[in-house]
Amino acid sequence: MCIGCPGNTSIFGNTSQYIKLQGSDFVAIEGVNTIERLIGGDLRFPYKQILKSRILLKSGQANYLLNHLGLGDNATFLAIKATYNKSSVNEEDNYINYSYYTDLSKINTFSQLLVLTGNSSHRIEQLYLTNPSLKYTVTLDVMVAIMDDTYSFFNDTLNQTGTSFTGLSYTDIASYIIGQSIVINDINNNPLIYLNLSNINSISRNSTIITIDDDIFGNILLVFNTEFDSVQAQSLLTYVLSNNNIDIANIDILDNIDPVIYLYSNIGNTASGYTISSYLTSSIPTYIGYTYSEFGYTFSTTLSLLGDGNSNIIDKGRILNLIIASASDNRDGVISITNSNINLFNNALIEVNSISTIGTYSIKFNLSDIAQNYLDGIIYLDIIL
Repeated sequence: MCIGCPGNTSIFGNTSQYIKLQGSDFVAIEGVNTIERLIGGDLRFPYKQILKSRILLKSGQANYLLNHLGLGDNATFLAIKATYNKSSVNEEDNYINYSYYTDLSKINTFSQLLVLTGNSSHRIEQLYLTNPSLKYTVTLDVMVAIMDDTYSFFNDTLNQTGTSFTGLSYTDIASYIIGQSIVINDINNNPLIYLNLSNINSISRNSTIITIDDDIFGNILLVFNTEFDSVQAQSLLTYVLSNNNIDIANIDILDNIDPVIYLYSNIGNTASGYTISSYLTSSIPTYIGYTYSEFGYTFSTTLSLLGDGNSNIIDKGRILNLIIASASDNRDGVISITNSNINLFNNALIEVNSISTIGTYSIKFNLSDIAQNYLDGIIYLDIIL
């Protein structure tokens, strides 16, 4: 018998080479031959409570709480068989995402069959299910059992403290009353919740989930379809909070502009310091970054180990003081630069923490804005005595 597949196909393969259930065993078939067999006839899953049901997981439905069909927190056996629409002919498109309620940021997948088992001391955690297909509904046949008479209701205090909304895109955020409030809409542009900007205390993100601490609603969980959506949403919300007179409808909602680093024209910002110039054009700009790319992304200058009276070691802090004036982003404003934002390499492209000998070195930046746009740029250093 083949589970979840039409004709002679199976849950793991095509018509000539596949794995299927035969009696109580998993068998590997190749043509007319049985190649391998995993004996399952000796398995026993005790139960006192059992439920079976069918769930239609709609196209695009995200974070559907299985809740073990109402058996609460106590399941010791769970089997889910997925049947896909016959029109969904691409094998790679047919899968289900699931997460345990203790870690919604970690996404697991299964295709045709998922079986989980537990015991009296280690029961099966609650699952949230997501159908990533935007075209087709998936049919789930579910069997849940409990080995004893334990019963309790599930209360997801970890993920459902306050108010939560799932299946969101960053484009679902809009201004409501400009300067006062925003609205979060659903996929059909219907309002889900209105938030007064003055009541928002903080915004934080964990993978696809944004948590808003609100004076009225408490913790609001916004669960986005992708991590890209969540970082764009965090960037937009942070920007609106800092500039509450902004009408979201009148700005470019997508943040795809890198931050900018401003360089001094001369080392140490002094007229006597070595010139910092474009590596390709020999121009002398005071900036490096995406917005001002007419000067390229590569710059060069000369540093003296002893030129400014310090010890004959140039560390990252000294480089910051001598070369970089500031950094900013079109949305996030001024960005603080620390030693961790600089990667320093010697002539052999081996990363080092400081410079103590003459030679050619290079600096690359590890700097991004909230929307995870990273700065491109290299500064070559000619180190002399």
